[in-house]
Amino acid sequence: MSANYFLDNKDLRFQFEHGIDWKEIVELTEAGFKLPDGHASLEDAKEFYAMVMESVGEFAGDFIAPRALKIDTQGNHLVDGKVVSGEALVEVYEGLRDRELLGMPIPRELGGSNCPMCVFFATGEVLGRADVSVMTHFGFHGGIGLALLMYAAHEGSLQVENGQVTQTRWDDVIREIAAGQSWGAMVLTEPDAGSDLGRIRAKAEKRDGKWYLTGEKIFITSGHGQWHIVLAKTDIDDPKAKKDPLKQLSLFMVPQMIERDGETIRNFEVTKVEEKVGHHGSATCSLQYENSECELIGKEGEGFKLMLTLMNNARVGVGFESIGVCEAAVRQAREYAAQRVTMGQTIDHHPIVAEMLMDMELDIVGLRALAFSAANCVELASKLEMKLLSDPPTDPDERKAMKRKAKKYGMQGRLLTPLLKYAAAEAAVRIARQNMQVIGGPGYISEIGADKLLRDALVLPVYEGTSQIQALMCLKDNMTQALSKPGPFARDAARLTFLATTAHDETEKLFYKAEASLHQAMLTILARIASNKLRRTVADKGITEIGQFAKMSNWDPKTDFTQGLMHAERFTRAKADVEMARILLQQAKEFPERRLIAERFMRRMAPRVAKEVDAILSNDTTVLDWIADLDKQS
Repeated sequence: MSANYFLDNKDLRFQFEHGIDWKEIVELTEAGFKLPDGHASLEDAKEFYAMVMESVGEFAGDFIAPRALKIDTQGNHLVDGKVVSGEALVEVYEGLRDRELLGMPIPRELGGSNCPMCVFFATGEVLGRADVSVMTHFGFHGGIGLALLMYAAHEGSLQVENGQVTQTRWDDVIREIAAGQSWGAMVLTEPDAGSDLGRIRAKAEKRDGKWYLTGEKIFITSGHGQWHIVLAKTDIDDPKAKKDPLKQLSLFMVPQMIERDGETIRNFEVTKVEEKVGHHGSATCSLQYENSECELIGKEGEGFKLMLTLMNNARVGVGFESIGVCEAAVRQAREYAAQRVTMGQTIDHHPIVAEMLMDMELDIVGLRALAFSAANCVELASKLEMKLLSDPPTDPDERKAMKRKAKKYGMQGRLLTPLLKYAAAEAAVRIARQNMQVIGGPGYISEIGADKLLRDALVLPVYEGTSQIQALMCLKDNMTQALSKPGPFARDAARLTFLATTAHDETEKLFYKAEASLHQAMLTILARIASNKLRRTVADKGITEIGQFAKMSNWDPKTDFTQGLMHAERFTRAKADVEMARILLQQAKEFPERRLIAERFMRRMAPRVAKEVDAILSNDTTVLDWIADLDKQS
């Protein structure tokens, strides 16, 4: 039966229509509607974006989803150093290329459709629902092309006239990617360097004016691509870099096939394609670089900073693809529960099953709202930064205002991205498992497909930064924000406590109470950290050294922040819930038809936040004792 994975999703269509600041984004994307081959108005642009989403939705429902099980079983294989994909996956990518969807966010003058990043992100949910491994590989086409544009803007090699790109350092590469003739890969991980990128050993050296890279990389998604963006060490003659491993990292473009002496040869080797639990349509490769020719991106020592731009966008993408898995799982569970009869009624009418289904649906609604809010901030920050770098306003006041706006959206995106990545990835695993539970025995049989959803979901909390890394980022940024502006933070806490008791609307009261308790949790964490640090300062250095207490240079992240870090996941779960509730409540005020779903979400959110906050306030330090025992045993 024909299915359109965009049109059949009412909540997705609502967020696509109302969860994005289309006016500002489209004006930036279309250079104020002055592009000769661009859209004439906001309405024209939005109509085109909706058509793109409908096209992707139709292709996902009618073409990809029926092939999902074949993609899963056929996989990818390494044959004579070349990755060979299954027939079903090849058909899917031929279809995406024929529909000109692989260059979606790339400017028209470079062969793309000039769609906003938000459209690109939204297609991630639709494709992820059909087959998440297809979506994973899909992101390394337009996503890499867009990253190269951002890098060109950063290093000053992007030229723009009247809103159009006239030249970049990688024109031919971006056009090739937009046409679907090649794709790229983001290459970071090594055998002993995953989340800790400071342990990277791959090294690039400059000889006779050329760069050459040597090293091993593992777990590289779509690592059989032509264009690799690789993080590697260089010998930087800077005392600061010698003390900080991250400052020794630089970023390089490494092509797989190159011309040398009139022959086309391999510049590096794909040595392995991993056999994985899921994501079988996505090739995960081991790579060996040996004096591989490459180009430096930006400047030496900027690698980690530049890679963060690509990683941040990728994490938003993972949020959307995770929601796609959630949507597929809840629909499968709901369809089965509506047909399965036990004890005289379908099981979706049994309260214990109905509650599972309801929570699954409410979680997806909250996550989707959070995803579009994060995408909106990330896109506006990126677009404004690129304009400031490549085509800034001539008026100094306008330029200053643009910088302030870019900084504001950048900070909002930085705060929302780890929340989205953490909450959506964890929800995908939970909801996929609940789907199998609702279906019961048949769900454990491979032909149903519930096992595939669960297998595919399991990697989402792992790649692009584990859930624990996201939680640490969330806690660190929120602590920094509270410490940098203690006055406003304290006043906000007092205001929320007041509103939690005086608000007339019960739904708003639940929200204010949850947010106020989260502020209290943060104040408690900060107070414990400060108290422990002060106590150790007195013991170690004596009372005369207390004046040095507040200097951050005297703080050791490995010991001084343990009272906070042990609660990072609890705080992140609560913070994500509160942010989802905030967005849904704001939307309910503007759109009365959203009121019921906001109320239901609030009632489920409030006890969850209370539970996490209670655990933080309890001051249970058992885990620290357990770690101390480990040290004694060693």
